[in-house]
Amino acid sequence: MATTKKQKKIEEEHGRKLTTRQITFAKLVVEGIYSNTECVRRAGYSPDVANVYAAKLLNGRDYPHVLQYVEELREERERRYGVTLIGQLERLHQLSRGAEDAGQFSAAINAEKIRSALGGLTIDRRETINTLDQMSRDEITARLAQLQKQYPQAFQINSPVEDAEIVEPAQTGVDDGGTRGESVGGCAPQHAKRLHGEPH
Repeated sequence: MATTKKQKKIEEEHGRKLTTRQITFAKLVVEGIYSNTECVRRAGYSPDVANVYAAKLLNGRDYPHVLQYVEELREERERRYGVTLIGQLERLHQLSRGAEDAGQFSAAINAEKIRSALGGLTIDRRETINTLDQMSRDEITARLAQLQKQYPQAFQINSPVEDAEIVEPAQTGVDDGGTRGESVGGCAPQHAKRLHGEPH
């Protein structure tokens, strides 16, 4: 990856080189599509430490050169497109009010949802869930091995499993009119006689 003048200047200021992962992370953060943790994952960091690295990369203490690079990319984007966060928030507010005044509540709600996401109040989370019929045999085997490693207790069988036996109810010798243990009209046996007008 070619080093830009901006990157070189930041690296010289801080005496630290921006890695490919840090550069990718910074670009993803500036795009604003994903959460900071997801940006870390997509930049190639381990998912196990993604939330920790997201905080470290942006706190300004551990990796100040990364934070400065993010700020530089944001400024460049604002200059290039004439788009600022405050400007977008104001514009979306105007669109929302106009739609609401016109009785277009769906459009007003959509504008408010976008404002909330842009302002950092909400995050759009989408997950891709693989179903078994879309996975190959090798993918299923690998996923099961991963789950077994992650949740070993779920794969332990503590005692042998035996087949169940059907046991007939014990006969008490009481004549109940053929309703013991049977359902009449979807009701329990004790209520069957009442349904048919017999005294209880």
